[in-house]
Amino acid sequence: MELHQPFITSPALKIGPRIGELPGNHLGSYEDFLKTFLKDGYEFLFFQEINSSYKQLVLRHDVDFDTAFALETAKIEARLGVKSTYFFLLRSNLYNILAPADFENVQEIRSLGHQISVHFDPTIYDDFHQGLQQEVAIFEACFNEKVKIVSFHRPNTFFQEYDSPVMNIEHTYQSKYFRDIKYFSDSTGVWRFGHPADSMEFALGKSLHILIHPIWWVINGHSNLKKLESYFTQRIDALKHEFSNNCIPFRKIHAQI
Repeated sequence: MELHQPFITSPALKIGPRIGELPGNHLGSYEDFLKTFLKDGYEFLFFQEINSSYKQLVLRHDVDFDTAFALETAKIEARLGVKSTYFFLLRSNLYNILAPADFENVQEIRSLGHQISVHFDPTIYDDFHQGLQQEVAIFEACFNEKVKIVSFHRPNTFFQEYDSPVMNIEHTYQSKYFRDIKYFSDSTGVWRFGHPADSMEFALGKSLHILIHPIWWVINGHSNLKKLESYFTQRIDALKHEFSNNCIPFRKIHAQI
């Protein structure tokens, strides 16, 4: 796992600030993170709007854990006038976009001015073309939203290098989004390719593609492991609450705990 290391530049190049960063937390305040790019004149765009190599930023969210966390980052972005694209799993063991609360969260994220789409796991299908076609049809029917681009979930090398649209639908790992402009990711809770504001590309005002996983910015904790432990405790409490609501014997036992 690669930890954040400062990027060394010549005195003529600027370095992004570390506003609100906590000891041991290589991410810090999400609002301050976004302000770093706004203050430097970056324009936040959807994928299809990228048309320049200078000071354009496409902000992407792969929602792997919880739609409520995604809604929190979406609200912060909306307050700052930032727009981003949120990708949701249709076949997840952690949330269900058809469940009432998750469905409402996705709807509200879109109402804030963000784009919503499919976070697709191609490895669970024998024919990933057919699998994507099925998931896109479900998503479009549920949200009355045309799917314009998808994000692959934990893509292997084959899918990271798959440079063509799938079923005429673009994906975030095509060269024009993944190689032609600089890509950064907070996957696993640390910057895998260095902090974007410490990069040569930021110093030169180059366009950027930044992947954000909301859980790392919403849950309190000085490390990625502490954040996951906190979230695990929250999920246990939520599961107990659901069991109590749906099962009288459990409710009686839980009331005594």
